[in-house]
Amino acid sequence: MEPHNDQLEGRAAFGGFIGPLRLVDLVRSTAPWLFDGHESCAVTPATTGTRLWQHAEHPLGWLAILRRHAMVVATPEPSIEAWTDYFALCVACHFTSCASYVPTDVDTKIRAHLWFMERPDDEREAMVRVALATLQWDMRPASTRHIDCGIHGHISGHYGECLSVLNGGMLAMLKADDAARALQLEEAIEAELVREAAGFDLLAARRGNEVELLKLSAAVTHNAGDVDQGLSAEFGKKQGAEQRVRFARLAHEGPQRYGGAYARAALLYREVMAPEGHRNYPLRDIRQLRSDPALLLPVSPFLDDWGRRLAQHPRFNDADRAAIAEGLLVATRKVAGQQGYYRALAGFNDSVSGGLDSKGMTSRMSNAACRMLRDADLRKRISVPQASFESSMAKRVRALLG
Repeated sequence: MEPHNDQLEGRAAFGGFIGPLRLVDLVRSTAPWLFDGHESCAVTPATTGTRLWQHAEHPLGWLAILRRHAMVVATPEPSIEAWTDYFALCVACHFTSCASYVPTDVDTKIRAHLWFMERPDDEREAMVRVALATLQWDMRPASTRHIDCGIHGHISGHYGECLSVLNGGMLAMLKADDAARALQLEEAIEAELVREAAGFDLLAARRGNEVELLKLSAAVTHNAGDVDQGLSAEFGKKQGAEQRVRFARLAHEGPQRYGGAYARAALLYREVMAPEGHRNYPLRDIRQLRSDPALLLPVSPFLDDWGRRLAQHPRFNDADRAAIAEGLLVATRKVAGQQGYYRALAGFNDSVSGGLDSKGMTSRMSNAACRMLRDADLRKRISVPQASFESSMAKRVRALLG
């Protein structure tokens, strides 16, 4: 067994940053199925290399790095090479967990600090290769929030995390007077933004795809925001004036850029999806949700099918189901304007034996949760059929896009 909790390194064990074992343990806590032999990630990717960063260039490079995290050892004064491998580990851990219930918060360290440390040419090359590799990583084993855009591939919020890393790196390379690598990163950013715009335009042109288009609008707008996060790196504020004109504030300004796709996506997000754009903190206390990658949260508010999965999951007993239902009931009171938790309860109610009001459920819930179940507004919301709810959302899309 690997060390846990009190056996881990101190909180600033790696040159003043979180230690590698502690960082991986955060991932283990939110995605234990990555470590317990679950079929989705049972096989370690067949990568080779004497340095951890060298395992990045594979479609499952994030998993290859995670499985080989012991190649980075906590030390108060890391070598330059160790800092590069630690960078790769931070990128992999954040990529792995960003669609989970408790993402790691090392993305700020990546773009604001790790990129801007002085390094020799070969170590800058290694970091750039890791950053570029993320755009080829397959996020599907670690996320249910991806949208199939046909010839343009899958698009998800994961690519926003990649864009944030790439933009931070571009500024760092400019500051280091490494024009060639800065251009390499800039071209990768441009290509990804073009791809996502094309994917949005493709779905927008297909009538009947409105629900998928709303999901995509949330991802694309989130990703535009992550571009801004990358460009806000403290040590790179004086860099990249020309690139900022092209890439910054895509969801807010310059609607003509990229054929207007980001402006249209932002319109849909702002008018329809914004109440669902919170970080789902209320779900963090429902530990049962972390037991299986099939239970990862899809794009809210389209959570009816997810609610059904929760109600029917073979690992859950009645006590588990009651705890999940109570957690969702409490969550409806935590975030104003959201609809997703109600839709999850609607799906759950359809699929659990006897419904939410059954004795098997209510006998295991608190009195407060039982009172919530009797709330007239909640009953009205969860009684709306999935087809009716999604049809109303589709009508809003058509009205907004004309």
